[in-house]
Amino acid sequence: MTLPISFFIALRYWRAKSADRFGRLVSNLASIGIMLGVCALIIVLSVMNGLENNQKQQVLATIPHAIISPLQGHIELSDSLPILPKEVQSAVAINSTDVILQSANAVSAGKVIGVQKETDDPLLLNFSASELQQLLPKGGFRVIISSQLAQQLKLQVGDKVRLMITENSQYTPFGRVPVQRLFTVSAVYFSPFENSTIFTELTDIGRLMRISTTQAEGYRLFLQDPFLITELSRSFPTEKWKIKDWRTQKGEFFQAVKMEKNMMGLLVSLMIIVAVSNIVTSLSLMVVDKQGEIAILQTQGLKHKQIQQIFIFQGLIVGAIGTLSGLLLGLILTLNLNHILTLINPYGIYLPIEINNVQIIMILVFSLLLSLLSTLYPAYRAAKTEPAVVLRYE
Repeated sequence: MTLPISFFIALRYWRAKSADRFGRLVSNLASIGIMLGVCALIIVLSVMNGLENNQKQQVLATIPHAIISPLQGHIELSDSLPILPKEVQSAVAINSTDVILQSANAVSAGKVIGVQKETDDPLLLNFSASELQQLLPKGGFRVIISSQLAQQLKLQVGDKVRLMITENSQYTPFGRVPVQRLFTVSAVYFSPFENSTIFTELTDIGRLMRISTTQAEGYRLFLQDPFLITELSRSFPTEKWKIKDWRTQKGEFFQAVKMEKNMMGLLVSLMIIVAVSNIVTSLSLMVVDKQGEIAILQTQGLKHKQIQQIFIFQGLIVGAIGTLSGLLLGLILTLNLNHILTLINPYGIYLPIEINNVQIIMILVFSLLLSLLSTLYPAYRAAKTEPAVVLRYE
């Protein structure tokens, strides 16, 4: 295979042991810096992706991904489900509202979710179908609360707790008071991520919300990926449906996680930018060192464009070596990161890892593009060499 003359000369310059050892040292430092920058960026983004995905699976699994309800009226429980988009895994009828809980010893805030089956919420999967029917019978006005909430309100199974809905109120001789009713605690569930959700029978909470027993507030949607929540507006137009999603509860948390990931990526990217700047220095030194040879090549018939390509190719060789070495090292360290942490800390620290192929490609393109841009000025200076001036005293 015949190599372009510019690439061949650039390869010879890169392999040759130049008399300018400082220039060669700067070139090697550029490759090492790019390698370390790419490696660190892959590790940081993979860890941040894993942490974000882990939080998404654990935190968002216990709260409704989305609740859609008609703008006018309510849904009929006897009606069939609407046509669901591909992003939605399943849907169930739901009555949900914020409440104030009052026990004999304390007061707290919570969120009530009305359910019919144990599959209506992931937190209820530990209960069998028959067990849940006994715990939450229709018309029994019973609740299942979290262990944290039970401890805070000092409640046990069989105790009474008053639920007050501040959104709905009624007028009395004493003024306007919230709708309220006493419920019996029938069971306690444990969840490390959710401590304010309580469950009751669908129609029981519907009565407090002034919804008929044959109707419900709307549908609770379970998405394959909660981050696809923005796609729902295409299937459920806002002029017909009202959409409440997980962002009202956890949106700020995941926005902070995303911002932290972006800032970490930006800071580590600065390492690559600093390393790439060494390519400018090394090529500029080489242009000065090779002025005589550049002039001779021009007298032999090389055009200005070919002279530019020599130094562009050489800078790309340095950048490509550093980028590919950093890619290989980054993937190896990322895949074995938990084993390395085990050696450092025998007590064990587990970091969730998720390698995103799109991010890997973007890192490679970013590094190679910076390497290309760093060669433009030295290549331009080399092409501006005047053979008559350089060879005047040769």
